[in-house]
Amino acid sequence: MKKLLLSAILFISMGTMAFAQQDVAKKVKKTPEEKAKHLTAELNSKLALTADQQSKIYAINLEGIKAQRASHQKGEKKDGAHVKTELQKRDAKINALLTDTQRKNYETWKNEKMKSAHKKGKKKLKQGTDKV
Repeated sequence: MKKLLLSAILFISMGTMAFAQQDVAKKVKKTPEEKAKHLTAELNSKLALTADQQSKIYAINLEGIKAQRASHQKGEKKDGAHVKTELQKRDAKINALLTDTQRKNYETWKNEKMKSAHKKGKKKLKQGTDKV
């Protein structure tokens, strides 16, 4: 009876682990164009950009995302310093296009995104240690 119960638990746990790994495999990477479009739309909703600002910011985002992708080879770790400098360049270009009010809202939005990313990172780190 104990062997039957242990076997059942083993099969159930294996099935659960298989489903958990399928979720990771389903994650689809967006193209640089899709990422730039999404980021520009998000900025537009937060900053009420003009049509001219939207097109210029889209071009800046696309250029920055492509530069990050080009510097990152598959299977290698991302270079944090390079990513940071690319983000700073992109921020400087975007700030040059914004009005004073938009610039303040942009800084607030960036801070919210940083806090959100920090929380996600802690959550992923915690989940990773729970699985071990």
